[in-house]
Amino acid sequence: MLFPHLRCPVAVLALCLFASPAAAQLIPGWDTKQFTFERIDAERIRLMREVEVNGVGPNAGQQIFADELEWNTTTGEFTARGNVLLASQTMRLSAESVVFNTKSGTGTFYTASGLASLGNRAANESKSMFGTLEPDVMFWGESIDKIGPDKYRVHKGGFTTCVQPTPRWQIVSDSATINLGDYAILKNAVVRVKDVPIFYLPALYYPIQDDDRATGFLLPTYGRSTYAGQSLSNAFFWAINRSQDLTLLHDWFTKTGQGAGYEYRYAAAPGSEGNFRAYWLSQKQATYDTNGVTTTSPGGRSYEMNGGVAQVLPHGIRARARVDYFSSLTTQQLYNTNIYEASRRNRTIGGNITGTWDGVNLTGNFQRSELFTSNTTSIVNGYAPSITANLSSRRIKQLPIYVSVNSETSNIIYTEKDQLVDRDFGLTRIDATPTVRAALSKWPFLNVNSSVAFRTTYFSESLNDAGVQVAEPLTRQYFDLRADFIGPIFSKVYTPNNALADRLKHVIEPNFSIQRITDFDNLSKVVTKASSYDYVIGGVTRMNYGLTNRILVRKAPSDPTKTGAAAVSAPREFMNISLTQTYYTDPAASQYDTSYQSSSYINNTVKASNFSPVALTVRTAPTALTTGTVRMEYDQKVNAISSFSATGTSNYRAAQVNLGWSTRRYSAISHENALNAATTLSFHNGTTGGTYLMNWDIARHYIIQQRWTGFYNAQCCGLAIEYQEYNFPAGDPRFPIPKDHRFNLSFSLAGIGTFSNFFGAFAGGAGKRY
Repeated sequence: MLFPHLRCPVAVLALCLFASPAAAQLIPGWDTKQFTFERIDAERIRLMREVEVNGVGPNAGQQIFADELEWNTTTGEFTARGNVLLASQTMRLSAESVVFNTKSGTGTFYTASGLASLGNRAANESKSMFGTLEPDVMFWGESIDKIGPDKYRVHKGGFTTCVQPTPRWQIVSDSATINLGDYAILKNAVVRVKDVPIFYLPALYYPIQDDDRATGFLLPTYGRSTYAGQSLSNAFFWAINRSQDLTLLHDWFTKTGQGAGYEYRYAAAPGSEGNFRAYWLSQKQATYDTNGVTTTSPGGRSYEMNGGVAQVLPHGIRARARVDYFSSLTTQQLYNTNIYEASRRNRTIGGNITGTWDGVNLTGNFQRSELFTSNTTSIVNGYAPSITANLSSRRIKQLPIYVSVNSETSNIIYTEKDQLVDRDFGLTRIDATPTVRAALSKWPFLNVNSSVAFRTTYFSESLNDAGVQVAEPLTRQYFDLRADFIGPIFSKVYTPNNALADRLKHVIEPNFSIQRITDFDNLSKVVTKASSYDYVIGGVTRMNYGLTNRILVRKAPSDPTKTGAAAVSAPREFMNISLTQTYYTDPAASQYDTSYQSSSYINNTVKASNFSPVALTVRTAPTALTTGTVRMEYDQKVNAISSFSATGTSNYRAAQVNLGWSTRRYSAISHENALNAATTLSFHNGTTGGTYLMNWDIARHYIIQQRWTGFYNAQCCGLAIEYQEYNFPAGDPRFPIPKDHRFNLSFSLAGIGTFSNFFGAFAGGAGKRY
């Protein structure tokens, strides 16, 4: 026999050539490709050497790869070993070995890992949650049970939605149930960032739904402060539907107790939306040792509510409501990291309903606001209710004359409260003011407007000769006559053609107004405490005069290839300088002019004068991204600057800076002087950066707070760290420590967000899913 040593290989080759077509038909619903196979019995076959099985018909799109595969063609159960891969259009699952049933779609993969797509998230433009990566989930384990069409149970493994060769984060656990397109539930979970264990959770619910609004627990945040001790904040987000969601929050403070709250948001239709937040804090007694001095903070309970709703009603009616209420002023100051909330001294509840028909606006308003002047005294004011009816300006035929009417009926609330007694100064007021306005000049260089108003006000109570409020009605009537002149306006255009501008326009605008309020004989009987804007001095002529300089610049785009409209830039006001002062025939009127910060509304020690302070206002915009404003009032009576404020904003790509400095003089020995600053830096396309905030009370020689926040956002995870030093007012017994040091830490992962606690950590409000 020739070439006897090739007998076996030839037989094997013949077996391969003739067995493959037959094998493709042995498994119903599947097309097989393999190097060789053998039949074990009537129901079972064994496929070997680089096996590939492709689904057809109902199984189309599914593939099975393995080194060796034993298949029961009747039951659909197979056992595969060596480089096993089960693939479909949305999932790939690999393992060393697997026992699987193609008819039930269930089985167990050993030493396995899987990669699955999260469905329609890419179509919903949600890649932003995944750092521009494809929205996938990767999971692995010692064994993985497929227990449903898209449901898996992982044993001693983990998962991540940061699908990279080296994931930046992962969650490992003893046991996990993953329902693709819905959720993952893990037991004894450890969150790792770059293989470094960060925190442990006995149980974790991780949403991986098809859309961005997924119900589930948000990642907890950790904090530490001198006053509250260590803290752990948790939140659960419930996506009720596309128009509603609810966030439940819980805070645990190791030293002072715990709190719980919620935030509900809805959007029923355009113009109909709302949100409401509520929080309850249960504090326990705590002691502090500061420089050998022991102080105690008493326990207690407090709560806070805030939110607002807007609702569009039939017939063009709109309704709004707002609540901003807290039960403890001390709690606000002790816990809030947000400087505005910590220093807020008023709480308000209010709402209104309004509608406009044929130029007539009707509004009903309710508001109750309480301003705390100390921890035990406050002033309550508002309306219960107030109804206004206004007729918008209407032209009389073809004449340049317009008529309007404003009217109001109010039940005014005004109560002074302290620990001993509440003093009620409320009353009812009915007010009507018809106004006739005329434009007397149509010249472009001179604008002249005049108006005549007749105001009638009824007060249900008045002041007697001793200045005591009594239940005797009072009616006040007077004419308000006014004329305003702007111009003549002078302007000139320059063409400097420099780095600042190609064209520059200088405009000079003088302005003058004169107002006469007729006399009325019951000025001393008008109750002004309950309605401060009824401070009206009768028989006074007021003349306001000033000069405004405007500098406008226009600079063509730097790109010479642009033509037409793209080559023309809009003019920008580079600088605006305004100087103004007011003369009063009655010096008493200078104390109640709200145009100036030195009025008695702010400073009740200002002496009466025929002249107001000289007010200088300068606004500048050196570039389109940088602005600044300076306002100064010079009081000639004392030959000193009575108030000064300066603010500046610069908003470039990598840096945003806001500065504000204000000083105000109350008397020769009393003044206000404060500096506020905020700076934000961001790098690497906004993935890395930080913020610094400072509030400095220069007059009292201490910095109220300094706050540092840093963040790092990778492609599929983020880290934020915040530190704050907060100084409490010295000598106040409500604060057991002079200074609070606060530290907060939070993580965000792809597909699941973190949140800000109720007290404004990370410059936020209550928890929000993102």
